[in-house]
Amino acid sequence: MSKTYLKIEASTTGTNGQIRIVDFISMYSETSASRVRDIVDDFLAKKIADTEVYINSRGGSTIEAVEIANELKRLPNVTLKIGAVAASAATYLMTKFKNSGYSNSQFMIHRPKLSTSGDINQIQADLKSLEITTADYKSSYALKFNKTEDDIEALFEKGDYWMSSKEAKEIGLLDEIIDEPMAITNEDVELLVACGHPNPPKPTNTETETEHTMKNRNQIIAALKLPADATDEQIETAVKEAQAKADQVETVTAAQKAALEKEAKSFTQKAVADKKITADVSEKWEEAYKRDAEGTKAMIAAMPEVTKPSDSFTGGDGPDASGREKWTMQDYIDKDPKALEVMMEKEPEKFEKLQAAHYGN
Repeated sequence: MSKTYLKIEASTTGTNGQIRIVDFISMYSETSASRVRDIVDDFLAKKIADTEVYINSRGGSTIEAVEIANELKRLPNVTLKIGAVAASAATYLMTKFKNSGYSNSQFMIHRPKLSTSGDINQIQADLKSLEITTADYKSSYALKFNKTEDDIEALFEKGDYWMSSKEAKEIGLLDEIIDEPMAITNEDVELLVACGHPNPPKPTNTETETEHTMKNRNQIIAALKLPADATDEQIETAVKEAQAKADQVETVTAAQKAALEKEAKSFTQKAVADKKITADVSEKWEEAYKRDAEGTKAMIAAMPEVTKPSDSFTGGDGPDASGREKWTMQDYIDKDPKALEVMMEKEPEKFEKLQAAHYGN
């Protein structure tokens, strides 16, 4: 292929979920079981009841496909819809869930394959893994096709066994044919070529790209709360208005932040002048003011004028002195506000915890 289109996408609408698996299944790419696991976790958290999985894939890692199937089984109700092609490992997913495909979808099964390297022990281990995987695929096809494993072995002996939608349904792989062809894009043709299709179709038109564009357009219309038949001019106007509002909000937010910073600085400067706090801790009080202006005002108001440390602390009686382990911020404000100021300078983390508990933050 000239390029790859590896991706797994997901979206939800109400209690319905949609997943798209496109191109090559691999644990080393975006089309991996770990990506599906994340999507399934999200769907379960959102209580998604029904999930449709769109597959347009040339296959890939046989083991990764097994794990993708295992992850999808965690969802309550899963159906598959096949696009232009489901080949190799992608067909394993079809054996595990009810599925449908377009009238011109194509399918290919073959015996699982292996690429390996290393010493004899590694190669023997990989061979054992391949034997287990082959047995799993053979039994899964046999159960889906309602055939014996010997019948499946006979199909494997034919190499890459390609099927139309009609034959795939007759053999038991495909459950339902959608009575309309899907548009075949250049990307679809490249997928078919990449998995060895002997006679790939020609692209039909750009309908799929157009549909994708229309889908984006409909999403924009819905987000802007416009009528379904909105014109391009109406959409453009609404987008500009939305951007203007966003810019306005950003400007207001910046102005509010600047005003709060100015207010905090003015407040702490006055607190220093009133000898409520010392200048060396004014920046910390500014931050406290910006987090909770009213609470900080109350604390400063309750503090006496600054005195020498020896006047407030005798015999090592500081903010961590014995007997104060369970003091709240209100205890410090009422009994020893100077110790609270020292704590703010020397133990800011402890001060912030007291403040959070005091104001319920």
